[in-house]
Amino acid sequence: MSGTASVSFACSPRAAVTERIVFCGARVARSPFSAKHRTLFVRGARIESIHMSSVGEPPQMTDDEMVLDLPGYMVLPGLINAHDHLDFALFPQLGHGPYRNWREWAADIYRPDQPPVEDHLRVPRELRFRWGGLRNLFCGVTTVSQHDRYLTHVLEQDFPVHVPSQYGWAHSVADPEKVTEQFLKTPPDWPFIIHLAEGTDQVAEREFDLLESLVPLNERVVLVHGVGLNSRQLERAANAGTGVVWCPCSNLRTLGRTLSVEQICELPNVALGTDSPLTANCDLLDQLRFVHSEMGAPAPFLYELVTSRAARLLRLDSRQGSLQPGGAADLIVVRDRERTPAETLVELSWKDIELVMQAGRIMLLSPALASHVPSKLGEGLERIVIDGVERLVRAPVQNLYEQTCGALGFAPSLMGRTIEVCAEDIAC
Repeated sequence: MSGTASVSFACSPRAAVTERIVFCGARVARSPFSAKHRTLFVRGARIESIHMSSVGEPPQMTDDEMVLDLPGYMVLPGLINAHDHLDFALFPQLGHGPYRNWREWAADIYRPDQPPVEDHLRVPRELRFRWGGLRNLFCGVTTVSQHDRYLTHVLEQDFPVHVPSQYGWAHSVADPEKVTEQFLKTPPDWPFIIHLAEGTDQVAEREFDLLESLVPLNERVVLVHGVGLNSRQLERAANAGTGVVWCPCSNLRTLGRTLSVEQICELPNVALGTDSPLTANCDLLDQLRFVHSEMGAPAPFLYELVTSRAARLLRLDSRQGSLQPGGAADLIVVRDRERTPAETLVELSWKDIELVMQAGRIMLLSPALASHVPSKLGEGLERIVIDGVERLVRAPVQNLYEQTCGALGFAPSLMGRTIEVCAEDIAC
């Protein structure tokens, strides 16, 4: 199903940075409510320290430091997408809902011998995974939870974003024996992730009780969607500390309903996920804006759903989801709108993301910000143009684009956005 075309990459080299990287002049997010002028020091893959600084203070550079002077910018934690299917990133949105449950949707859209499914299945899965990584990178995601088998040879080979490997999973309760088997194989300190109650009918509602008969409900278990859960089941999940990943745009598009903001706010262990473009043609920032403006979700709560709460739900072990000494150097840089970090985040689109650092490496950079960045930090970045917006990314995009075009037979698009790549000897 993943095609027969050969896959090879001349991967962009890792930035072999031994110097300390210094972010100065910007406001640094300290919480959803507060950003302060701070100097942030990165060494290797970690934030080394964060110091107080004065507005307009000139950067002082030593021989083992590289300084990014960023007045007028804000530094935010890298975002965490708690649910995606990376290998479906190039697919268009499919189906004409609302459907009663995911099985009806799948039966309607899965036509492997017809376009567009047939076309996209010709693209080798490794290529599709990489486009999924880029789809997340463009909107400031530094960590994404993939709901499928972990492919080490793809996800640990200069992949654009961090994909946690320490998780157990089952697709759904459609195969009860498989659920139990996979749960027992999952180490006790890893999350166990499963689609559940993805529907509005009694079949979806009964899935919770079936799952509870198969595995013990606790904070290890993560339910994706949960649309069909009744009030008793939601209370049971909340009391058990069971995780829930909310995918509102996907739910509304396919099912015509999602959990309400009030229901989500009552859950102690919850995060936000996009699902794939098959069900909703939006990225994580699109979803944040929608849920804030159309559903009335509070900005500080949404900020936590894609940072600290997501890190806790996925049991991430490098202190992702916040900017703190000793934590992962996962961060994004945007123009300072003179608002709180939460208010800033819920107004952003992917076009506003000017720099993404993951584990101490710059993975995305805007041309406007490139002049602020020491050239060594930009080594290995390649140019790509999405809907006329140019970005530099740490990915072999020219090779990726050529192989994808060859497999598809036409130019790919990313959630309906046009893609252009630039040869090294062409000024874009």
